[in-house]
Amino acid sequence: MADTREKTLLEYWLALSSVEGLGSVRIKRLIARFGSVQAIFEAELPEIARLPSFNPVLASRILTVAGNFLTFRERLDALSNQQVSVMCPEDPNYPAQLKTLPDAPGILCRVGKLTEIDDQCVAIVGTQQPSTEAIDLTLALATQLVLAGFTIVSGLASGIDAAAHSGALASMGKTVGVVGTDLSSIYPARNNPLAMQIYENGCLLSEHPFRTSPSPGNLVQRNRIISGLSVATIVIEAQKTGGAMHAARYAQRQDRALLACRWEGSVAGKAKKNEAHEGPRELIRGGAFPFAPTEIDKVVDVLLHPEQLEMYMSGTSSEQMGLFEE
Repeated sequence: MADTREKTLLEYWLALSSVEGLGSVRIKRLIARFGSVQAIFEAELPEIARLPSFNPVLASRILTVAGNFLTFRERLDALSNQQVSVMCPEDPNYPAQLKTLPDAPGILCRVGKLTEIDDQCVAIVGTQQPSTEAIDLTLALATQLVLAGFTIVSGLASGIDAAAHSGALASMGKTVGVVGTDLSSIYPARNNPLAMQIYENGCLLSEHPFRTSPSPGNLVQRNRIISGLSVATIVIEAQKTGGAMHAARYAQRQDRALLACRWEGSVAGKAKKNEAHEGPRELIRGGAFPFAPTEIDKVVDVLLHPEQLEMYMSGTSSEQMGLFEE
């Protein structure tokens, strides 16, 4: 027997998000043109195809998924049975700080005890192969930020990400892990125990409602959610080409605060050559707020008083940036 239930808003969003090549930006363009997600599926193919950055092939894909709504309904039911909450931008539980992004995810899946993600989030990111000093700094920084009332956001990767989550958990604070896979395929697998701890004391987020492998593209894309959730992104250690640099640049594009650790001459009084220090140095040259490993209180203070950060950013000149060159 055919399923005669009325289609839900979430099913329309899931259908759109499943279309290959569509993406969040194009979905927003469709909604701006047709007024609602439901109206998109009531449009004629030529109406969609002639929109900027669309074509007949993409328009055909959009309208074709209209015949698969039973599949989307079944997937949503399966996720619900797994205690996975699925949100779209029109859901009141969808994080408000993401809604304004031009590439906000059309679908956001969440598991965990933390059901409301407020606007007091700070992202801490960095290399998967950090120095001992960087791990110590990350743990201490996450602890102090939690005590100051912030929620720690990171990507559940090895290294700095794992230390950021662990520091928050050790302080009985809230933490959010944003993954680049579906929520049943945690990557790397060795972080499954950490993911369970986050589930019990925070939440895990993914924009992938269907089984999704940890491809480089997906891992890069999840960084826009990490930075987008956060009032500030802090880079501890990162190579110039490291994944954390994507989070930093997303933060800049999203007009979020960006902070980076200035390592030179700060560890045991010796300047250390380390490729993972080059990423933060490049960000500082580009205007990121610099702090030394001994200046955790300074970081907490500027995040509690963002007007200080704004004054710094507006007053930073190329000459001032030169102070941080070798």
